[in-house]
Amino acid sequence: MPGSIADRTNDAIAIRELLRKHPKGLSITEIAGALGLHRNTAAKHLDMLVQKGEADIRKVGTAKTCFLARRMPVAALLHFSLHPAVVVDGRDEVVMVSQSALDLLECPLEVLYGEKVQDLPYSLFTTPEFLERCRQAVQGTQALFPAATVIRGRRRHLRVHLVPVVFDTGKDGCAIVLIDETACREATGALEASRQQYEALTADLPGFVLHTRPDLTLEFVNESFCRYAGRTREQLIGFRFLPLLPPGDRERMKAALISLTPERPTTALEVRSVRTDGTLGWERWQVRGIFGNGGRARGYHLAGTDITELQQCREQLEQYHENMERLIAGRTTGIQEANRTLLKVLAEKEEIERELLFTTFAFDHASDSIILFDRDGRIYKANETACGLLGYGQDEILAVTIFGLNPSITARQWEEMWARAEPGKRERVVSVHRRKDGTVFKVEVSRTFVRFAGRMYFCSIAREVGGAERSKK
Repeated sequence: MPGSIADRTNDAIAIRELLRKHPKGLSITEIAGALGLHRNTAAKHLDMLVQKGEADIRKVGTAKTCFLARRMPVAALLHFSLHPAVVVDGRDEVVMVSQSALDLLECPLEVLYGEKVQDLPYSLFTTPEFLERCRQAVQGTQALFPAATVIRGRRRHLRVHLVPVVFDTGKDGCAIVLIDETACREATGALEASRQQYEALTADLPGFVLHTRPDLTLEFVNESFCRYAGRTREQLIGFRFLPLLPPGDRERMKAALISLTPERPTTALEVRSVRTDGTLGWERWQVRGIFGNGGRARGYHLAGTDITELQQCREQLEQYHENMERLIAGRTTGIQEANRTLLKVLAEKEEIERELLFTTFAFDHASDSIILFDRDGRIYKANETACGLLGYGQDEILAVTIFGLNPSITARQWEEMWARAEPGKRERVVSVHRRKDGTVFKVEVSRTFVRFAGRMYFCSIAREVGGAERSKK
């Protein structure tokens, strides 16, 4: 008596789990023997799994080997895919084309349907490398790579995704999913050209030009302001604008920014400044708010000039109408005020330096090894505990990469970790580290990604557990 639907479903699940434990594959006889099924029953369940794209059957010599596959039913792919798709079978012939693919390739279905993929009139499909990747996708190996082709005289930049698929008949195929990045490439190029033109336009201006985020973090400064501030552009980008002003004028600037609206987006004000040589100066700033939908500020554009000489001329003109006593008193008051302002700035600077020194001390003397890696796997910074644990000096450890430090991490795993990087998300694992002398030892690692100054870093906080392994790798 045939089994129930639940029994058949359980048998299919059991076959899937068995194949998952044997990635190199099993024969139908081996599957039937391992699960206590009749060979014909096992073959029938395997046929259903093949039609659903969950299993593949390959002929190896005189035997057929079954193994798990990662295929998508072609009907589901064409229904849910947001990008143009061309489907080919095991004979390299085009058997299905989505309407969006016809629109992208700008041709009727007759030009593509039934043709060999290498015979299609597009340079993308004619290279031996592309044909080989298609055949590998039919065998179950997906691929994702950039490509370029010419369509009706226009060069298109595509990202090609080769997806292994299964037809309703159970036969294997490959879906060529075409992701058109032409508009994005052109927009990026135009944006870069505009940025270069803007930088060239503002580079030689005598005035100051700044762009900030809504929180007044500097995003752009021209060369004139860099020279005036006595700092490089790299030092200024990511710095807050308000700390560049004396404490008394920060509140005035805040109030001016709060008053900006889409209807009245600009304001101007004059503020004092302490020059790099310690003298008191004056600046005039024209501030324009950049607003998005809903009237929310997306940033600010600031154009400034040094009006110290103009302000000094004003003061001199006023002095002609005052007597000598008031002139001396006014000068004395100005100098005292300048000194107080300078002392406040110096006090703030000393406080920041003390906090920075304390943070550096705490980082270096932490009980755990703390190492920051950049995107390429190079060590960006390591504390003294890490150097002592691994046997490196502060200069030597900067030459070590993640792959030299942790032999269990491969380049592929590193790329996968960065592909799902999420700042602040922590992961605690037990792994291994390698000392300078080659000794490998177990560590308990807390991993996380952190973002600083627009860059992402991988943070590893490790603590040795157990005894060190004596093997050297």
